[in-house]
Amino acid sequence: MRRPGIEMRIMAFFEPPKSASKVKRVQMIYGLIHPIKKPDADNIAKIIADSLNHLAYRDDSQIVEMAVQKRYAETPYVYVQIRSIG
Repeated sequence: MRRPGIEMRIMAFFEPPKSASKVKRVQMIYGLIHPIKKPDADNIAKIIADSLNHLAYRDDSQIVEMAVQKRYAETPYVYVQIRSIG
């Protein structure tokens, strides 16, 4: 049986540094400043894709499209959207 391809979108939200000024913090929350720090986007993708093996899909080799974004938020979290394609 042919397995469908998977499209995955990941948005990882990080808390702004405590040392950021109030003005800079607002700019970070509103997406004017992006987190350019570790973890790298490819490492985020790898750990999320691996952790969802056998839960959301049979194997992460089914992922044929992927996008990863890093942003700031008051509370850190990760949003993952998975869609079957093809």
